[in-house]
Amino acid sequence: MKRTLPSTIGHKVKAGLLDRLRTLPVGSRLTPERRLAEEYQVSRSTMSKILTELVNEGYLARKVGSGTYVSPRNTEVLPSRLPSQNSGELLVAYPDFFSYEFWHTVHELEIAAMHANLHLVNLRLHPESDSETVLNLAENCRRLTGIVLLGGTPLGRPLLRELDKLGVPVVLLGKLENGGIYRNIHCVHSNHVQSGYLKVEALLRNGHRRIGVVLNEPPSPTIQETMRGMKEAVHSYKLRWHDLTISESSIRFWEDPMHGGYVLTHEVLKKSPDITGLVVDTMLGAIGALRALHECGRRCPEDVSVVTALSHAGLEEYCVPRLSSVMIAHEKLVAAALDLIGGRLSAREIVIDGELVERESIRRL
Repeated sequence: MKRTLPSTIGHKVKAGLLDRLRTLPVGSRLTPERRLAEEYQVSRSTMSKILTELVNEGYLARKVGSGTYVSPRNTEVLPSRLPSQNSGELLVAYPDFFSYEFWHTVHELEIAAMHANLHLVNLRLHPESDSETVLNLAENCRRLTGIVLLGGTPLGRPLLRELDKLGVPVVLLGKLENGGIYRNIHCVHSNHVQSGYLKVEALLRNGHRRIGVVLNEPPSPTIQETMRGMKEAVHSYKLRWHDLTISESSIRFWEDPMHGGYVLTHEVLKKSPDITGLVVDTMLGAIGALRALHECGRRCPEDVSVVTALSHAGLEEYCVPRLSSVMIAHEKLVAAALDLIGGRLSAREIVIDGELVERESIRRL
């Protein structure tokens, strides 16, 4: 009778260990090698070889003197080899500039990909990058399962049409205009209309009628949706949109949104020094706005209340004052994206509602 080869035993043990790893949180410490060998009834050398393979494939990370830990998947631009245990590759593309929002979303995607048994391939795009890079990398993937594009990725209709032809789900985490013309392209985004409404309504509800608006992000469909929500809030209080002071300048992609918030707040205060409330597009812009208010001798919230959207590494809780913000759960965005890629959802567009968290930066008049 032919004996079972050790390599077959090793494959079975490795597969069982992989199933176990997918249930563990990223960063958790793995059981020591000796105990794993006893548990799986293999030699210490076999278990050592298996763990080394899992380290090389990006499932585990070793820390000298500390132990072996569960790690996110490798993030090289193009994997040199695809582990046979993976069910496919997930390509994620996003602009290569510092953004906690991007980092947090990619982090959630890494965890979701690990649980879905997908190999994550990261593509960071630079200002000088050709958007065709996304298509070229996608075509070079051997078992491409899906593509996730983070908002801010430079996209044009020619590129979208070519990505659509790949025949795999492509999910944009952001607003997409005319998305219905594509067969395989979907978008998942927060409810920007709701976000705009909640921000302005929070100030109106607290008695503010002289309100400034700082748009510290580049012009985009997202900004248009946010503005629509703001207008609905204004009209619901029987006011006119022209009663608000809107920043006229705008920033471009790749420019610093914090600096944008700083500059545009100065612009709004110069036009309307008597404003009592300020709506800032995103959290980084609100931090810049606080600096501008300070330089103009205005206190928040005593003189000017501030409300914004999103989070930035929890800074909203540690600013002085703590900033009121419409918060979005990244986990929900990522879960919807993976459901689309996995075929569990088929909608062209998925909208995730946010929640206004009122903190110290809003004063009731």
